[in-house]
Amino acid sequence: MNADFISAETYNMRKDTESCNTLKDIATENQTTKYIKIEVALVRQKNEYINDKPFGKKDWHDYEQIRKDHEKTGNGEQGKPFQMTDADRVDQAYRENGFNIYVSDKISFNRSIPDIRHPNCKSKLYSEKLPNTSVIIPFHNEGWSSLLRTVHSVLNRSPPELIAEIVLVDDFSDKEHLKKRLEDYMVRFPKVRIVRTKKREGLIRTRMLGATVAIGEVITFLDSHCEANVNWLPPLLDRIAQNRKTIVCPMIDVIDHDHFGYETQAGDAMRGAFDWEMFYKRIPIPSELQNSDPSEPFE
Repeated sequence: MNADFISAETYNMRKDTESCNTLKDIATENQTTKYIKIEVALVRQKNEYINDKPFGKKDWHDYEQIRKDHEKTGNGEQGKPFQMTDADRVDQAYRENGFNIYVSDKISFNRSIPDIRHPNCKSKLYSEKLPNTSVIIPFHNEGWSSLLRTVHSVLNRSPPELIAEIVLVDDFSDKEHLKKRLEDYMVRFPKVRIVRTKKREGLIRTRMLGATVAIGEVITFLDSHCEANVNWLPPLLDRIAQNRKTIVCPMIDVIDHDHFGYETQAGDAMRGAFDWEMFYKRIPIPSELQNSDPSEPFE
């Protein structure tokens, strides 16, 4: 996928007498040199939404938004590293979030990031009829600027008709900026709502709380410190529209935890996997599964 550090997975979800069971989960990976945003999508089982007849293809790019982003200048714009001073590197900046919140606060909520997809991706067409999605963003004591940049990037770079809602799920945060101030800020976005847990639940139960209140045909989980890139959503939903049981894992790009510079993940396209200690790994694609067109999906 072409989102600014997005990994995604899609699971079936039943709303009848069965409980919602996820097959596996991916945790946020915090590293000493970068942090990676994780996304997981869950597909609701809806008899009325099974794409069993062909639809026309559509170019989902928002060229006006792309033009506006291209013209932006300033701190961190175009995904460029922020020029840090010694004052920006103080230990306190990293203690609560694992990345430099001081630098994050100096970068626009609506910052531009480069489109680093393979050139073939830019001419791809996807089904004109795609399911909409509820974007679930769990958080606990997240930084103000990083959380808002996540929400703004999703709204700015997603086709409006494909976003049913954005649900911010607060896992019992105690920071004042995440209480009334956050509620007052989000009033300006009709598609955004806030759900709060009554006690500390942890990442998985917080995600599942968001899933239980979601109204979309597809459920997409995002981390609370991420930035969606150009045309990130239609490629995911297109694969789901073809087969609602598909598990979709897009490409993962990287934002540096220090200066917030944007860059590609090291190496070629790889598969995601878990080792026996349940650490998430990237492993090479077997030669027999490699496609001559790098922009095509692979198993």
